[in-house]
Amino acid sequence: PPGRIEKLYARTADNQFAGINRPTAGPRSEAALEVGPKGDASAAAPLQLYSLATPNGWKVGILLEELGASYDAHVINIGAGQQFTSGFVGANPNSKIPALVDREGPGNKPFAVMESGAIMLYLA
Repeated sequence: PPGRIEKLYARTADNQFAGINRPTAGPRSEAALEVGPKGDASAAAPLQLYSLATPNGWKVGILLEELGASYDAHVINIGAGQQFTSGFVGANPNSKIPALVDREGPGNKPFAVMESGAIMLYLA
């Protein structure tokens, strides 16, 4: 195996996921997260879910529905690298879906929660 992560990354340069799997963290482009239905922040629900139809994304969506919570769902297209935008990285520095932003979090300030299990515990 390669001795350094940089060498491993170089070996995978032709892989279809090479643009996603980089040995660095942080945003790769500037874009704010959408808030509210169709980007209408004035009509936004307290909870904003950023995800995709994956097993972990479904778990959170199902719980929100079962709880009858008021939320807006937003698609984060991981194939297009939307998880690396500055807005999403602000909600989840790990750049993984799902992420939830509670606009009425502790102290009535926005509060971001990441990872499906942590989101479900927060909602419970």
